[in-house]
Amino acid sequence: MVDCIRFPPKTFWSLALDIKGKYESNVQKIGLSCDAFSTGCLIMCLLFFVPYVANNGGTFVMWFLPLACIVPFAVMPLMYMAIHKYDTLLFGRYHFVMPISAFVAAPFFVMAWSAVGVGASQSCLVFFGILIFAVAIMIYRYCAFSVRARLGGVSIVDKYPVYEIVCAVGCVAAAVAFALFLRYDQATVYINTAYVMSGVTVLLALAQYLITFYGIPRLGGRRVESVKSVFYSFFGGLDVKMYLSALFFEAAYAIVAALLVYFGFVLNVGMYGIISVAATVIVVYGISAYFCARCIKRRSMKLSVMNIVCVTLPCGVLALLAALNKTGDGVLAGLIIAAVILGVGGAVAVRQTKLRLLTVKPRVTSGSVFILFDLTMFAAAGLALLVAAVVANVLQWSLSVTAFIYGFAIAVVLAAVAMILCSRPKRVPASVDEVAIGTGDNEA
Repeated sequence: MVDCIRFPPKTFWSLALDIKGKYESNVQKIGLSCDAFSTGCLIMCLLFFVPYVANNGGTFVMWFLPLACIVPFAVMPLMYMAIHKYDTLLFGRYHFVMPISAFVAAPFFVMAWSAVGVGASQSCLVFFGILIFAVAIMIYRYCAFSVRARLGGVSIVDKYPVYEIVCAVGCVAAAVAFALFLRYDQATVYINTAYVMSGVTVLLALAQYLITFYGIPRLGGRRVESVKSVFYSFFGGLDVKMYLSALFFEAAYAIVAALLVYFGFVLNVGMYGIISVAATVIVVYGISAYFCARCIKRRSMKLSVMNIVCVTLPCGVLALLAALNKTGDGVLAGLIIAAVILGVGGAVAVRQTKLRLLTVKPRVTSGSVFILFDLTMFAAAGLALLVAAVVANVLQWSLSVTAFIYGFAIAVVLAAVAMILCSRPKRVPASVDEVAIGTGDNEA
């Protein structure tokens, strides 16, 4: 009788510990990336918020919405100072604020999408909902990034596959939920989608809190800074030309993305046609962003040329559709083509922006660059909302889709200005490999 093979006890337990360690490591990677799902909420705002506000909040509130995107510039440095000032020995510096900010963001996100009809009360729901949501979601994303930087050792431009997957899931979930609720009830599609996206974001924020709570030691100590010094640490020494170039490129893409779906509504391509256009932007952007993160290591004039081309081409296609003034399914192909080009160019622009912000000012850390990047994205969205307000008012006055040509022309002008401003500074490196950047802000 052949004896059974016996593993030495030490080998067996080593194997068991390896499996346990790998399992815990995978769970921690997923937990560190849960905040990426909130990108789906931001994508939902970028693609669907303009037609929603035009039909429910009215064009008047659209003129004030850019303020909601500018307020974080004043609030985030103060919140940064508050997070690092007080001794949070019991909960940890970031774990005290992280879930609270996610819980605050969720109901105000729903409130922003709960307006029905046009009126002062509906406008207030939209404005204050998006204002509080913008501040709260930015605080949540910063705290989550700070935890990920310390436990995962990543910076703003590092590849983090699990984060990218969760981010893609969040963006696709926004489009899928919108499509499913459209079949259920078109009148409540916005609010129901907002309920799902905010609910899942809260659940994932809670999971992120529980999984990572014991990972970072809760050390005492405070950072004493004045309000003036904390604002200077964020905005002092900025290379204004390089920053404005990055902002205007992002604003150009945000304008086209925001007007693209609104344009589809006005052209009567149908709700499923609108979803197809939005899904195309999301999928193409996600695939392009994946390859950009792995292939683009240097900011260069070639990328800037690609940026302006990828803004001009979709604007040309959409302006032609507006000039022809055709409606219905026949224009869907043109919208899809514009969406594909927009997705590719948007991914390149975001990658170039991240590389620029690494060297846009001296003495940067990953935390400050992350906040500056989010602020830039919100400022670009604010400019997009401002242009959308112009288009909506011209459309209301002229009753012609040619009003969208003004918006597309502004996007091209912003991209041209960004191109003019994007000369490479000699005092800063252009490659990721040349930048020595910390993973945090010198705190545990």
